[in-house]
Amino acid sequence: MNSGKIFGSIVLSLILVYVVLGAGEAWINPFSPASAMEQTILWELRIPRLLIAFAVGGMLAMAGSWFQVLLGNPLAEPYVLGVAGSSATGAILLMTIAGSVWLMSAGAFAGAMVGIATVMAFAYLGTGRLLLAGVVLAAFWGAFITLLLALMPEHDISLAFAWMMGDLSSSDIPTAILLLVWVIALLYGLSLSRSLDALLLGERHATMLGVDVPKLRRTLLILASFVTAIAVTAAGTIGFVGLVIPHLMRLLFGSLHRIALPASAFGGGLLLMLADAASRSVIAPAELPVGVLTAMIGVPLFLWLLLKRT
Repeated sequence: MNSGKIFGSIVLSLILVYVVLGAGEAWINPFSPASAMEQTILWELRIPRLLIAFAVGGMLAMAGSWFQVLLGNPLAEPYVLGVAGSSATGAILLMTIAGSVWLMSAGAFAGAMVGIATVMAFAYLGTGRLLLAGVVLAAFWGAFITLLLALMPEHDISLAFAWMMGDLSSSDIPTAILLLVWVIALLYGLSLSRSLDALLLGERHATMLGVDVPKLRRTLLILASFVTAIAVTAAGTIGFVGLVIPHLMRLLFGSLHRIALPASAFGGGLLLMLADAASRSVIAPAELPVGVLTAMIGVPLFLWLLLKRT
């Protein structure tokens, strides 16, 4: 049964890639660009952006899958522990101090590292209190961002808002690095598949099966937070991908991580690619924030998933 779903998913993925590459201010046939200009647009703009969207979306979906297992909460997602908020705070703080949009990525990564260190300091409290600490930290970073925006020069506010709502057009992290992180995260996650499957049964059962649960939880926390940090640094804050895709993939392919995790890595990438194509096409030549599109796609999809589970 899964083989049929996998084959159908591959066919659908290829169709989506074709549509995403062709969509934009003007349609371009990916197989036969009509001019040298179209070929340049395709190879120098659309394909690199497609790869960035695929890597970022896949990383967010994998992080969401890990956070849901780590916290034992199906509503957990990459931003639940405040790492994204600290990253956004770092980006806007450095932009405010230095007055340069080019330093936002450096500030975002530095802020994400501060967020990870803060979360790790609360990790010993246990998953329940860790989740509560994460919610409070997220609220704190949100308040700090509001303060920075209030103090920011008016001409920089639009740039800050654009980054906070997701921006795939100006990533300072090389595409090859993003894809490499995606591959390493997926392979490392697959190596933890059996332990993650055991943890789904509960800490007691996992321990009886020989899983070092505290070590696994620390590993998941660091891995998921770091992957989230890279994704947010590359593309700003993009919601719902890490929440919806793991649920959808488990519904389609089951809860075994050796199948669900790769499915999430590809599914998250495809969803963000589709949202990015829509953001470039709906009001072309202007662009919608890609984070708005992921929310518009993700909310009804998540509600549908809830209805399927009732």
